[in-house]
Amino acid sequence: MSGLSYILPKYYKQSNDQTNNHITNIINRPPFLTVHRSTIYIQTAIAILAVDFPIFPRRYCKTEVGGYGWMDLGAASFIIMAGWSSSSSSSTIASNNNLSTIKSLKKAVVKCTPLLLLGIIRLVTIKGVEYQEHVSEYGVHWNFFFTLCCVEGSMVVWKYIKGCYLSVTLPWDGILACLLMMSYQLYLSIGGGQDFIENGPRQCSSYDSTWSSLCSAVVANREGILGIVGYWSLRLLSESTARYCIWPKVDPHTITNLRQRRLLIASVTFWALHFFIKTILGVPNSRRSTNVSFILWSMAQNTSVLCLIHVAMTSEGGESALSAPRIFNSINKFGLPVFFVSNILTGLVNLLVDTIHSSNEMAMWVLSVYLMAVCGLPLLLDKIFDKDKRL
Repeated sequence: MSGLSYILPKYYKQSNDQTNNHITNIINRPPFLTVHRSTIYIQTAIAILAVDFPIFPRRYCKTEVGGYGWMDLGAASFIIMAGWSSSSSSSTIASNNNLSTIKSLKKAVVKCTPLLLLGIIRLVTIKGVEYQEHVSEYGVHWNFFFTLCCVEGSMVVWKYIKGCYLSVTLPWDGILACLLMMSYQLYLSIGGGQDFIENGPRQCSSYDSTWSSLCSAVVANREGILGIVGYWSLRLLSESTARYCIWPKVDPHTITNLRQRRLLIASVTFWALHFFIKTILGVPNSRRSTNVSFILWSMAQNTSVLCLIHVAMTSEGGESALSAPRIFNSINKFGLPVFFVSNILTGLVNLLVDTIHSSNEMAMWVLSVYLMAVCGLPLLLDKIFDKDKRL
């Protein structure tokens, strides 16, 4: 993080003949959003391997029941940045809300199939090599790729319904997010959902073998399955926030101050709501159940970081003269391959190295080589798919 803090102010300023070409980046692909996205990828890549070494502070690990952990933000940040960069969240990018039923189904298949396959590959790999895992994270068989698949599929269906049957003048994403969060939290707090997630059995007993197998599959993966509601709410809330903070309908030359002001307002609002929900209403922060307190905390953290990145990158001028560092652009462009390869390399390192009993020196060497490989991959892919660029 100290390295990233040093890099951020050292952004690349464009010459006068290039400034006009970067006006479109202010609207469609702002550099500060690229920096935030790529930072999330880098932090996640580091954390998923570093956590296996003793050198990694245990207080940064994912929480088992409730509380706050640095790694708790990983999955939530992926959902949030997907909502922030979604084409439908931008008021300046055409949205395909009026797709036909067939086209909507095709779009859902295209979005979900790669994530479903990655989830299956990860499941088979983890179970095949008997890699250490915590069932309290997503369940016995579930993983984050399955959650992403379900959230993306739900968003396609929702956008089709919204485009065909609902008025575009109302903030339907925010409305649905609030309804989902309230209903889900009522189930967790009053309906016994929180206790079921934390203390429920992993198997069902029934005389009907078919029903018993289906019931056992659900309860064995209850964290992942029920968490879909929370993460879908988070995705809807992030898209609604992006329309207000990141994609306001104003002149590109005056957008910098407006973005800073609105990001600050959103950050303070989310922190205030989180404080109210947790302290006044007594709803503890729980990554395991993805409850409303966790959702608001995740939004508060990410909007605060994005606001600080925006301030750092625009402290010496407007956004029209900015460009994110090359490595950040590459990671942002090839994020999914980076995330998948980092998962593969994590498993490979654990097969070859006794991470649990490794010294701090060994851990630093392994993590350094691993991070160079992870960061080198997008640069290589960028080099291959864009012949005009040079390392």
